[in-house]
Amino acid sequence: MGVRAWAPRRYAGEVSELARMRRDLAADLDGYNADTVDSVLLCGSELFTNAVRYTASGRGGEVIRTLWAIGDRVCVGFTDDGDTGGRVPQIPRARTAEEWAFAEGGRGLLLIEATAAVWGHRPVCECCDLGRHTWAAFTLPATA
Repeated sequence: MGVRAWAPRRYAGEVSELARMRRDLAADLDGYNADTVDSVLLCGSELFTNAVRYTASGRGGEVIRTLWAIGDRVCVGFTDDGDTGGRVPQIPRARTAEEWAFAEGGRGLLLIEATAAVWGHRPVCECCDLGRHTWAAFTLPATA
C-alpha cells in the first residue's frame, strides 16, 4: 500500500485565505484524477470555511491543512484553533422541510457526507478545547 504525505500548510484564519488554500491544494494534487481533485477542492473549501467561521481560527488564529494519500484514498484535513464552546461538527438533522428550505447554513457537512467516501473529526486534546482536526477521505478511481 502506497503512502504519501504532503507537508502541512498554514493559513491565517481569514476567509480571504480560501483562494490561496484552493490554489495550494490543486497544485499539491496535480496529476491526480480531475474529478477527485474537484471533490477534494469542494469539500476542502467547506472544511476550511467552517474552521474560520466557527472557531478561534477566525478570530485572529490560523488553520492548518494536511493532505495525505494511502492506498486508494486521498485525505484532506484541517486543524482549527478551538474555542468552539463545546460544539462539534455535525449535520443538522432535526429540521423540518420548511426549515431546510429557508436555512442559510448547515448544508456544507451534508455536501461533504454526500461527496467524500468518509469524513470525521477528533479533538487535538481530549481534556480541553484547544482545537479540532476535521477531515474527509476520497476514493481514487482504479487505474488501468
